Amino acid sequence: MPAYPEFSTRVVAITGAAQGIGAATARAFAAQGARVALLDIDEKGAQTVAGEIAGAGGRALAVRTDVTDEASVAQAVAKTAAEFGGLDVLINSAGGYGRLATVEQMPIEEWDRTVALNLRGTFLCCRAAIPHLKRSKAGRIINVASISGRTVVAASSPAYGSSKAGVIQLTRFLAEELGPHGITSNAIAPITTLTPRVVALRTKEDIERITARVPLRRLPAPEEHAEAMLFLASDAAAYINGVALDINGGRVMM
Repeated sequence: MPAYPEFSTRVVAITGAAQGIGAATARAFAAQGARVALLDIDEKGAQTVAGEIAGAGGRALAVRTDVTDEASVAQAVAKTAAEFGGLDVLINSAGGYGRLATVEQMPIEEWDRTVALNLRGTFLCCRAAIPHLKRSKAGRIINVASISGRTVVAASSPAYGSSKAGVIQLTRFLAEELGPHGITSNAIAPITTLTPRVVALRTKEDIERITARVPLRRLPAPEEHAEAMLFLASDAAAYINGVALDINGGRVMM
């Protein structure tokens, strides 16, 4: 893993940090010396990851956060800034969907719930973090989108894909609006990743079928996305702004 000494003075807030890509990202930033806030509705899971980080010598704070609730988000961001003296990096990793479905099969309640989790949650967290990021000398926003937001993926969720496409467009708006303040805003677009949620939703046959269409002939681990986000948050990526970085092994090339 490359070394990024600049993170030793920075505060990173990560939503969806109790498991999967969010948890791997929290561990990666903490290993680089960052002070890390783990924002997740699964408070127990976030506390477990925070405890692992503390046990390894890092500094971490677990904050129960419902990213779809404006007041919960505001309180979580304020608590992070108060505890660590500011905020330099926001990573929106919270997201997902309940089940595979077609447009015809999808109840409106499920559509609304999925869009709220992925798109509304990202919007609320960014809006709450912006005043703090403006005070940082190295403000960064990194949104976790998806390959489903870049192209139509069969046997997926139209609500998930549509909301993740919205996350990518929101990222571009943020890049345009916040660039003059020295804040960069970028997204990553992962392919299906071997997280607990994916294993629960996908059959063995599903995973084999997806893998067979990837030029690298494997699916990524969460840590591979964390590595990309370390770079995007680092000083080395200070001039990268408004980008959606495809991390899909070559499955989709744009």
